[in-house]
Amino acid sequence: MQSRFEHLPEYGCEFVGTALMMACVVGVTILIWSDGSPVAALIPGEGLRRLLTGFMCAAGATAVVLSPIGQRSGGHLNPAVTLAFWWQGRITGADASAYVMAQVGGAVLGVAVMAWLAAPAAQSVQLGLTQPGPGFSMPVVFLAEVLATFLLLLVILVSLRSERFAPRTPFLAGGLVALLVFVEAPVSGTSMNPARSFAPALLMEHFSAQWIYWIAPVLGALLAVKLFAMVVVKSDQGGCAKLYHTERYRCIFLNCAYQRVSAGTVVMRQGEPATQAFIIERGLLEVRVTARSGEEIVLATLGPGDWVGEMALLLDLPRAATVVAAVDSELRVVTAQNLAHVIAEHPTETARLLKQVAQRLHEADQQLTQVPARDARLAS
Repeated sequence: MQSRFEHLPEYGCEFVGTALMMACVVGVTILIWSDGSPVAALIPGEGLRRLLTGFMCAAGATAVVLSPIGQRSGGHLNPAVTLAFWWQGRITGADASAYVMAQVGGAVLGVAVMAWLAAPAAQSVQLGLTQPGPGFSMPVVFLAEVLATFLLLLVILVSLRSERFAPRTPFLAGGLVALLVFVEAPVSGTSMNPARSFAPALLMEHFSAQWIYWIAPVLGALLAVKLFAMVVVKSDQGGCAKLYHTERYRCIFLNCAYQRVSAGTVVMRQGEPATQAFIIERGLLEVRVTARSGEEIVLATLGPGDWVGEMALLLDLPRAATVVAAVDSELRVVTAQNLAHVIAEHPTETARLLKQVAQRLHEADQQLTQVPARDARLAS
């Protein structure tokens, strides 16, 4: 049974990561928009300053996601992102609740630190408070936040599903955020993150229109999840709930397409039904069979890029061999449901699979052609 404290390191990293992100957001806002800012004199145009603001804030958030802190927690840094993965069934309710609390608490800490370090300048920009733009009605502001968050979550979900784009997810999401700040900030302030808006509102004691910055991002995230589920079969979502998944840290999320195994772990056992195959991302696996004498024989050693267990999965047969991790390894899970997706969208893996199948057919053919020759020698 999982201890309620088992995931505290991930919660702590999410707390610290969100604090760092918000400190960056407030710091950038002070640098570019505070009274007497030298940037305002150098770049008088508000549009260019918005673009610079978006780029710098997005760069700060991306750096957090790519850092060891973000790699450990998954780098959500946003309740809307965490709730989207919860709706997908990729994070438990307990972990999602802890993440949201960590994000809100971290955001408050990050803003408070900047308010203390740069008090006069921070107050001049209202600690980076997000507010409806002048001249825009509340429905327009609400819809702008819904649309912005919808686009952000859609990019994240689609990118994480693709082997090609998954490692680039932080950069793609960051680039979109920078563009949205440039385009949409005059309407709503481009929050897309309830914790990001709540922290300065709490410290400034300014709660006007705060309901927009909680409801709209959550609604936008839900719509992105619903559209994604309509296009992608639920059991074929792929990827991981980490925005940047590496083998360096454990993954606490559910249905992760990546699986870490320690040396000596039995990945599959001879005779068991085949429910999934694996692509080796890192490490070495040994394919073993038990001889009639009871001795276990190593038939092959497979490394990065190789498939394992694919024949039994393709033919719906029991496992023909036992596979054991020779060293600490990381595997990408392929199920019967997402096998078609892998074949259709990942040509490198497909080519490797076809090569392995062809190699095995060739070896079987060689064995068959050797049998008549052996029989002829015995007859003579």
